[in-house]
Amino acid sequence: MHNPLSGSGSASAFAPAHITGFFVICKHEDPALMGSLGCGVTLRSGVITSVTAPGPDTTPCDVPVVRSVVSRLTSRSCLIRSRSDIPIGAGFGASGAYAIGAALAINRALSLNLTAGQLSRVAHIAEVENRTGLGDVVAQSLGGIVIRCTAGASARLNRIYTDERDVFWVVFDEISTKEMLEDKNTADRINPAGRDSLRELLKRPTFENFMIQSKRFAVETGLMSDAVSDAVEAVEAAGGMVSQAMLGDAVFAFDLSERGGAGDAITPIGSVLSEFGSVGRSRIDFGGARLISNDRLRI
Repeated sequence: MHNPLSGSGSASAFAPAHITGFFVICKHEDPALMGSLGCGVTLRSGVITSVTAPGPDTTPCDVPVVRSVVSRLTSRSCLIRSRSDIPIGAGFGASGAYAIGAALAINRALSLNLTAGQLSRVAHIAEVENRTGLGDVVAQSLGGIVIRCTAGASARLNRIYTDERDVFWVVFDEISTKEMLEDKNTADRINPAGRDSLRELLKRPTFENFMIQSKRFAVETGLMSDAVSDAVEAVEAAGGMVSQAMLGDAVFAFDLSERGGAGDAITPIGSVLSEFGSVGRSRIDFGGARLISNDRLRI
């Protein structure tokens, strides 16, 4: 995607995908204070955004959340290109990755000299105002398995320490985050279950308990489709840990016996998931959203 916004500089940024395991919706009139509590994991798969001077064939940006970020940062012109290798509308925080990646790259390319916190705030507000997410940006800014203990752009975060692990997923269908967040009945089911899961995770903040509480949340809220439920049952029968990606009609799983790098031969859990659809695979990302060199513009 391209966006006409004059700076002669250029910059590139990577923002990881973020899969939420469970959450609590925290509404507020101030978008900087609105957000969510909960926990999720960031991936090495994500979105790469590059910013350069505009060219003759520049076309309008087709990503609303990026337009919102740009309007808050500058009135100068620049060309924004983004590439993604993560599912859209499936609970992988794609819009948040677009937002924080664009903010980082624009800041460097146009020498705005804003801090990481200021850029995260801009991206978070853009997400909230577009109703595309509530807590992805703050988690994507940090990286790892991130617990959001308070809500908003300046959320208090904790990170669960764990080994490097591969993450597997299958996506069944797209879900509109905006529609789900605006559905009062959904919120009434989500918040009590989310608070229970957060309370239990904080008692024992481990990778395993994160997955246990995520599965508990998915069951208690009744958000699992039949396809997700069947995949969860199959992965658990094979000895893996699995839950639903929130808010998406998708599952994410970890093979507890697997210790190889991404791209190795298919694992037992990957094999089980392949019976349900195309299997995605990545690793936990611990670096968070960051600037990258132009020669690394690939995913």
